[in-house]
Amino acid sequence: LAQECVSPPCFVMAGLMRITRVLRGSGTMGRDHVVILGTGWGGMRMVQSLDPKKYQISVVSPRNHMLFTPMLASAAVGTVSCDAVCEPVRPWVAKNGGRYYEASAEQVDTEKRTVKCHTGADEDFTLSYDRLIVAVGYQANTFGIPGADKYAMFMKETADGMKLREQILRRLEEASTYHIMDGDMNLTEAEKDHMRKILTFVIVGGGPTGVELCGELTDFLSQDVARQYPHLKDLVSVHMITDVVLGMFDKAMSDYAIDNLSKKQNVKLHLDAMVSEVTKTDLTLKSGMKIDYGTLVWCAGVGAGPFVRNVNLPKTPNGKAILTDGYMRVQGFEDIYALGDCASVNGGRLPPTAQVAKQQAIYLANNMNSGQPVSQWKEFQFQSLGMMAYVGGNKAIMDSPIGAKFYGMLGWLSWRSAYWTMQLSVRNRFLLSTDWSRTILFGRDLTRHGNPSRPQ
Repeated sequence: LAQECVSPPCFVMAGLMRITRVLRGSGTMGRDHVVILGTGWGGMRMVQSLDPKKYQISVVSPRNHMLFTPMLASAAVGTVSCDAVCEPVRPWVAKNGGRYYEASAEQVDTEKRTVKCHTGADEDFTLSYDRLIVAVGYQANTFGIPGADKYAMFMKETADGMKLREQILRRLEEASTYHIMDGDMNLTEAEKDHMRKILTFVIVGGGPTGVELCGELTDFLSQDVARQYPHLKDLVSVHMITDVVLGMFDKAMSDYAIDNLSKKQNVKLHLDAMVSEVTKTDLTLKSGMKIDYGTLVWCAGVGAGPFVRNVNLPKTPNGKAILTDGYMRVQGFEDIYALGDCASVNGGRLPPTAQVAKQQAIYLANNMNSGQPVSQWKEFQFQSLGMMAYVGGNKAIMDSPIGAKFYGMLGWLSWRSAYWTMQLSVRNRFLLSTDWSRTILFGRDLTRHGNPSRPQ
């Protein structure tokens, strides 16, 4: 080097180039490259919490935002907009100097330390990692019931809420114009029967998702539809099919939800019931009873998605979750972690809720940021922050972590306050506040955006 250049600038430049080569050789300019799979509660909290000075972050997910799933039912009926319950991932990734790849993870090569990914453009690529965090969540589970996956709608992704909203409005317009199809304004009994079928909404599942969808949907029907479609208000019906209602709550709270849904919200409850078959126009219960429907929404059960089912990592005997130790490390691996709904800590199962994934992500990020070896970490301990569910008519139930229980209007205020504070950004809190105000002042928006234009 001295023979080639003896001037100070050359020495400085050569030294910088040598340092750069060393840093690049270590992976990402001296920082471990952390690849996060998923943009749910666990994945997004990891993006927010990891120290960008210590880690180079890459995020892989087919969804470029975090969906606030507890309020998807509100978005589906227009109480709030979808924007208000979605947190874009790119601002957070950009803030931390990371990268986001809109793709689905398909497989992990643990020897080469790479992840195979597939894009929406039907192209594959691999991404190397120093540490891998799997937070891909779960998907709906139809339990193999014939026709359910083909004919039912679901409540898992943002697009599901938008699709359901369009379906509800389409059914309302379809029923509103049916009586004029024969050119006669008079409404016959046969026409009424057909319109009742079009306006029959069936929700399968009595967990928080199904109950809150029933509450939001019946609010929409009794408030906005009754006012803007007065000729249809007596023809609409909502059914819930489930074995139990809110089984994770105590009996008093479950009974309150049942009473409010059935007596105040006029939901036709089918308890201790299970679906045996679904067709395009009706479903059959195991009791033999048939229910004609216009819209069917499946909110019963969750299961492993394709990545968890296919990935070459240790899993529970039923293959539904990735096995981890108490430090969120995938069993047998020092550089792979799993958290949230797709993880089973020491073979056990925690509730598939947002608070579990969030707490696990904060635990893992804080320990990784500390720089301490895993031997000095304390094992993860979940601390329940309580449970809550909206049951319609501005009423909710809330079982707080201190043992206090709230019902009715007080429960509803607590429910809204909790969800408002749980938003990840000021942006979303602002959007929620304005949407709630808009709905109170003007009602829910019934606009259908229609199809894209095409010259004819």
